[in-house]
Amino acid sequence: MFFFHKNIKYLIVGAGSTGATFACFLNSAKKDVTLISKYEDIVVNAKKKKGIRLISSVKGDKVYNIKIKTEKEYNEKADVIILCVRTPDILSAKDLILKASHKKTIVTSIANGFGIGYALHKKFPNNLILDSNFVGKCRWYDRKSLEYLQQREYCEFNFADKYNQIEPKILNQIKDDFMQSGMNTTLMTNTQFDEIAFERLITRSPFEATCIYYNVCAHDFKNEIEKTFKKLCQELIVLSKVMNINIKEDFLAEYYANFEKYKERDDANVYSSILNDLKIGQSSEINFLFFIVVELAKQYNLVLPTYFKIAEKFREYNTLNEFIY
Repeated sequence: MFFFHKNIKYLIVGAGSTGATFACFLNSAKKDVTLISKYEDIVVNAKKKKGIRLISSVKGDKVYNIKIKTEKEYNEKADVIILCVRTPDILSAKDLILKASHKKTIVTSIANGFGIGYALHKKFPNNLILDSNFVGKCRWYDRKSLEYLQQREYCEFNFADKYNQIEPKILNQIKDDFMQSGMNTTLMTNTQFDEIAFERLITRSPFEATCIYYNVCAHDFKNEIEKTFKKLCQELIVLSKVMNINIKEDFLAEYYANFEKYKERDDANVYSSILNDLKIGQSSEINFLFFIVVELAKQYNLVLPTYFKIAEKFREYNTLNEFIY
């Protein structure tokens, strides 16, 4: 056994809003945490300012003097590596993960999407993999001043050991660490995790797919566009049943009602994250928010006409095989 009987050494990869929030929360509970940034100016500024500022609905307004390094500067072995990067950037963290891992290092990702834990399991067979997701409403406030916002009235971290690799006392220690830091933390069964992860997929994938197909934002979801959106949602419900994932009967009705309210908000004129990325030629989260659905449908011999139609239009962006094979 390595360090788990004492203090877990956490490595947070990605110094964006979510990674910084994780690091600050863990630092507030005096946990051993290091934050990795690929941008040297962020590391230099953090050292000059002796920390980063988090304006949090949970923790208040405070500067945290956390350890922040570049990938090259980090030469330790971590017990838990948390990838707070978008899914396209996971593979670019491969060398760091290998360098920072010992025989029992745990790796998890909180990127948007479904099936990311499986992809990590395929790419890092010598690591212990946790499935996890996070809700916290985090964003930059001022990049130059290293100021971040965490705006939701709570932070929620859910995780599951879907491959039954990790000792229960270690899982419970991770849970305790996050709860002590101020996050609502749940160690879930595989069934519980799949249900919540799939529900979140439903609230992201059809919206993103509709936006990229029609080149629209939420304000434009009317008539044919809205019908396509709802067909995509219904196809996901069909897929969930084939996969034996239980989605409550009124879930779509509640989601549609909430989406109608969202469409009227001023910020509903913002395009989806995938569409924004495609517009500027940047890698996007299309794999685990869209193409994963197409892949699962094929695995279960299921035809999803609307998903398949959109997938055909955007097939050149499908790089899912790089992650799962």
